[in-house]
Amino acid sequence: MVAVEDRQEDLRDIGQKVKMLRSERGITLQEVSEATGLSVSFLSLFENGKSGISLANLQKILKLLNSAIHDLIDVSEDERLVRYEEARALVSEAGGTKVLSLVKNARSKKIWAGLFIMDPDSSTGEFEHVGEEFAHIIQGKAEVILTDPETGKEEKYILTEGDTLYYPSNLRHRYTNLSRQRTIFIAAVTPPTF
Repeated sequence: MVAVEDRQEDLRDIGQKVKMLRSERGITLQEVSEATGLSVSFLSLFENGKSGISLANLQKILKLLNSAIHDLIDVSEDERLVRYEEARALVSEAGGTKVLSLVKNARSKKIWAGLFIMDPDSSTGEFEHVGEEFAHIIQGKAEVILTDPETGKEEKYILTEGDTLYYPSNLRHRYTNLSRQRTIFIAAVTPPTF
């Protein structure tokens, strides 16, 4: 089995891909800044590969660009099989969370699945997008906080190995590793909006 670290996307490549998407859509850095709350200088550093970015902030930008995280790590032709050795990893700013896309050409599919590998004490940041999703814990222990964006009401769940949580993706959701080891889980989203 090939180590995940050997297949991480270079942050410079991710930033350049985001810059290309933004340019194709005719959106300025100022417009991205206003929509996401991220500074123009930070966005410029990220697009030029000089700064990392959290998965949650990356998702905010991609939502504005009518794109998804899987678009950045899913560059393969439409195929049915994804071998572990071929899956590419996207790494969060702090390096604490890695996401491997388990679906090729997700835009043409009805579901996207990813393998999440979280280092101890790491968090995914908050996500909110269209659809429904589930997460199944393979290893470790995670706290999941779901927040209704309209009422602010929170639901907290502690998931351990073998547990599965299903929820609407429009609830803000955050995963935090509570384990002293890596927490690994599979998540699937329909439609593929993550």
